[in-house]
Amino acid sequence: MPGRSEFDAERVDRAAALVSVTNRVEAADVPDLLAAAGKVIGRLATPETVLRVAASNADSIWLFSRRGRSRAEGFVSMLLLTAAGRSALFDGRLNLLDPQPEYLVSQHQKPAAIYIWASYTPGLLAAGLSRVMDRFDSPHYAQADIISTSFTVRGHRAMVRRGFEQGVWHEGRFLDGFYMVPRAPATLAERLPRYATHDRVLRPTGIRVVNGFDDMMRIAAVRSAVFIGEQACPFDEEFDGNDLAATHLLAFVDNEPAGCMRLRFFGDFAKLERLAVRKEYRRSTTAFSLVRASVALCRDKGFRRIYGHAREDYLPFWQHFGFRLKENGAPFAFSDHLFVEMVDEIEPPAGALSLADDPYRLIRPEGSWHVPGPLELSAARSTTVVPN
Repeated sequence: MPGRSEFDAERVDRAAALVSVTNRVEAADVPDLLAAAGKVIGRLATPETVLRVAASNADSIWLFSRRGRSRAEGFVSMLLLTAAGRSALFDGRLNLLDPQPEYLVSQHQKPAAIYIWASYTPGLLAAGLSRVMDRFDSPHYAQADIISTSFTVRGHRAMVRRGFEQGVWHEGRFLDGFYMVPRAPATLAERLPRYATHDRVLRPTGIRVVNGFDDMMRIAAVRSAVFIGEQACPFDEEFDGNDLAATHLLAFVDNEPAGCMRLRFFGDFAKLERLAVRKEYRRSTTAFSLVRASVALCRDKGFRRIYGHAREDYLPFWQHFGFRLKENGAPFAFSDHLFVEMVDEIEPPAGALSLADDPYRLIRPEGSWHVPGPLELSAARSTTVVPN
């Protein structure tokens, strides 16, 4: 039987087939569209400004209509920004009601950032958004950060659901009013480690390494709901005696525990285990984020090989991240499911942990190697060395 996610995907595909999307803007459509959107969004740019932006780069404005309708009924607009425009957006110099031309790229130029200027896609029309985003996944745009803003709880949830991370760093300041899908190489290099993105106040949706009893309780709650509650796994098989010999990652959505992963480390490989995501968060990016965070942590610890077990029906999910079936590995069963062995070869980054590191880095808390640890405070105190 197909799962719920398959039904959802089919429903979205059927809806998208009923929507026409074009970047050919008719001047006559713009005033009515802005008037309708303004009732929902608030003050917007003038029709003259919108037409000017569309004339400078046709990919800036996309119109939506239901099949068979002659007039546009919705739109999504983008500001395709230069590097200077990106900075101007973050420090407030970019005039969002009348964007300065020098901050916008022409169609043959690659933008430094794509800012979602305004979006009005009521009802069925929202199904056409994926077609626009496919355009911005093309090689011409693939390395441009996608940036947006939201001032409502509903908007925040929509951003998170679509894979945006809340908050950006700009010139040493954290701007939590912006949302971003980081794609530019420089942006990705500046980001926090994937396994250290959660902060209760600044980044309530994110992942952190478990380092306390309270978080272990959250891990137990998530795994009990998923494996014991949904899959009827016996308690002694789920909590198998390895939890205190492992590193755990805990994912949050709006500060609510949403999923977890267990990692164990052996001589020359790391092992990923117990990926669990609560049912209500399975349409989010939580599972993908946990796997990416786990691989990032293994790389930063210097491992070059990852090993794991996958249920046969979930193998395509893991193959998405580069895992492959282990050579000479045969399917095997436990807890009433059939599993296969899989491996992934990884390359540690230049800054991976090693014996060449400063000694303070190696005594920092697990997963917090990028920031000073509590024991480094002692370096600021005067120390008396007593000779033997």
